[in-house]
Amino acid sequence: MRSRNHPNGNRSLYLEFYEKGGKRHYESLNLFLIPEEDENDRRVNEATLKKAVKLKSERVLGVKRPKPKNEESKVPRRAFCDWMDDYLSCLQASDQYSMAYCNHMRSTINIIKAYLAYIKRPRMLMSKLDKVWLKGFLIYIKVEYRNMKSPNHPKPLSPKTMMLIQTNLNTILGHAVKAGVLARNPMDALETCDKFGKTPSEREFLTVAELNRLAKAETGSPTTKQTFMFCCFTGLRHSDMVALKWGDIKTCGAGLMLHFPSMQKTKQPVIVPLSEKALEWLPERPADCKVDTKVFDNAPTLSSANRALKHMARRAEIRKTISFHCSRHTFATLTLTAGGDLYTTSLLGHTNIHSTEIYADVVMERRTQAVNLLNAIF
Repeated sequence: MRSRNHPNGNRSLYLEFYEKGGKRHYESLNLFLIPEEDENDRRVNEATLKKAVKLKSERVLGVKRPKPKNEESKVPRRAFCDWMDDYLSCLQASDQYSMAYCNHMRSTINIIKAYLAYIKRPRMLMSKLDKVWLKGFLIYIKVEYRNMKSPNHPKPLSPKTMMLIQTNLNTILGHAVKAGVLARNPMDALETCDKFGKTPSEREFLTVAELNRLAKAETGSPTTKQTFMFCCFTGLRHSDMVALKWGDIKTCGAGLMLHFPSMQKTKQPVIVPLSEKALEWLPERPADCKVDTKVFDNAPTLSSANRALKHMARRAEIRKTISFHCSRHTFATLTLTAGGDLYTTSLLGHTNIHSTEIYADVVMERRTQAVNLLNAIF
């Protein structure tokens, strides 16, 4: 009997079988051990372990898990492409998902359709989705598929993009199982070596010295500089900065703060205190403006801001690839470097603390480099 740790703290139990000739296979028990915070949790885990031990004993005795009869025949005959179109329509009609998430899903669905055309099965039925098809699709996006955003310069997908497509496909297949149009998720049958693994994330950020040089750099787009610097001291995304209204700025005992009932990407409420540095880059509020007036009413588009920032970076002698999202990474790393903890830095609005931990790794690497400078002294 084995267990696998999950990000939420639970541990799933499964059986690992060894047969003659060295063959090995696994069986998920659909049983989970939860973190023991009190006596009731301990009793729940005790009961779960008893069930797991019973199932293990049955397998040792040769008792196989009963399978539902005619499981495949119960699945409705539906073309995979049609079901994906309906699934995407449901996502777009729901207010639980952001436009960016829906666009990512649409891109994944288009790539899946491209693969179905590649294997000459554009109307493939849901019931035919299996481990072999899934392995073929993952090989296809790694070896054959090319990003045609620039038709004259087609590019292979990056490891991060391939991982995102795999995650989206797993989500699509999981919803199909819940909807009853797919008997099982073939992703569960893949070995770890068959799937794409997570790749280390390189997050570019500016140091204090670089940020000061950028603030003094000449630019033909002063609004870009103002909005970028403001986001460097608040951690806002470009989409949240553009949507920021004067009514979102509240006064509390500790000073001014930004209150977002719902962030553009995560749809989660977030409160961000405004520091003195952030206030330096906040526009002066007009006397006659209303609460629903946007703070940065002439904010540049993301593509325009990114072009202007590249010119600013060259003038400031910054040898980094700067984009507007770099302001968010800068806020996170500077906050942690100044002594803030992970939960404080979660002002970024991450729904998962593991997203914030990535910045802690970056800061620790910098601290390690600084400490190693002592070697030269001795």
